[in-house]
Amino acid sequence: MRHKVDRRKLGLPSDQRRHLLHNLARQMVRVGYVHTTLGRAKELQRIVEKLVTQGKKDTLSSRRAARKILVGHSSSSPRPEKILAGKTDVEKMAILKERSLLNGEDLVKHLFDNVSPQFKDRPGGYTRLTKTGNRKGDAAPTAVLEFVD
Repeated sequence: MRHKVDRRKLGLPSDQRRHLLHNLARQMVRVGYVHTTLGRAKELQRIVEKLVTQGKKDTLSSRRAARKILVGHSSSSPRPEKILAGKTDVEKMAILKERSLLNGEDLVKHLFDNVSPQFKDRPGGYTRLTKTGNRKGDAAPTAVLEFVD
């Protein structure tokens, strides 16, 4: 029986599970959608909904709480201003396509400035979970988690 079982274990130890979900949350905030297995998507949905709610508050404590999830090992990457300084528009676009510069503190700023204000009048339900069938190799059910328009 599954009485009082709160979360899915996803077949991983707790530290690996936490890092997996935090990386998926970073990807979700950065790009706006994630294509993964159904169990991971359901667990990720809980985290992302809470992040957007914290982003709507926009207080120091909510920024610190979001920072715990969104700022990981990638926080030491160079600032985008330093990388893009002195480049032409074509070079800037090539660099931005090559790798995402939204890491660390920039990702927190992106959440609070761009993502959360889209949902300021919405009381909840910021994400949509769409099942996409089974994966070819192991027949695992897959899904796409994306922000609602």
